[in-house]
Amino acid sequence: MKVNNSLYTNNFVVKKAYFYSMHFTRKRIKHLFKDRFGFMMWKVKKGPLKGKKWSIVSGLKFLNGRFEPYKTKAFLQMINKNDVFFDIGGHIGYFSSMASEVMSDKGKVIAFEPRPMNARFFRRHIKINTIDNVTLYQAAVGKEETKASFDTNQGTATGKLDPYGDITVSVVCIDDMVARKELPAPDFIKIDVEGGEEDVLKGCVQTIEKYKPKLLLATHSDALFKNCTEWLEARGYQYRVLNRDGIKGDTEIMAWHNTPV
Repeated sequence: MKVNNSLYTNNFVVKKAYFYSMHFTRKRIKHLFKDRFGFMMWKVKKGPLKGKKWSIVSGLKFLNGRFEPYKTKAFLQMINKNDVFFDIGGHIGYFSSMASEVMSDKGKVIAFEPRPMNARFFRRHIKINTIDNVTLYQAAVGKEETKASFDTNQGTATGKLDPYGDITVSVVCIDDMVARKELPAPDFIKIDVEGGEEDVLKGCVQTIEKYKPKLLLATHSDALFKNCTEWLEARGYQYRVLNRDGIKGDTEIMAWHNTPV
């Protein structure tokens, strides 16, 4: 009996295409729902943002103070009241809002978030909680200033720069902005950019070497973890891993220059 392999191949392709189309349709519906009802706020019940108003549709982990607890704990241990904090991959403003709570009048928070929906949530959270020491740039961060494609067909926390992305966003370079004095020198930088961390570091190299800020860095593969930690060690940094078991293949590190934690 002769088997028609092309028939099996075609069926596989059709099923796979159907699966992906349904996956992205569900994602789109979920994103539309979040965007439509993002204005609905509720008070955070526990954690470092207790009492702050937060979007209900952002998720229970935010409202219950359980979002990335190991990372939150390390962050609060390292942030100082007079720090200038860069939040690269600001998402909907969680770490920026926490930093703002710690800051004195001298402290500043400067955040970068390219995804339009996330930026809208970020601005709502800042406005409704009357936070006035946070500046948001609606842009990605990379090794050079340019325009790039960004994929929003992922979860709101996992969108990323991608040559096949569905929208175009601005990309800024930290070294260029600091050199032009558009940004102050940072004391602490958080980087969580879903695989683009090497390009961010390359675009921060002069700033990092000159000012030696603390770094909270999410690496999104074993190769990126190796490359990023070697890059930091070559510049006199030490680091510790915050999540030894990893989450979805991600490894979070806190890095500092010559000052033990």
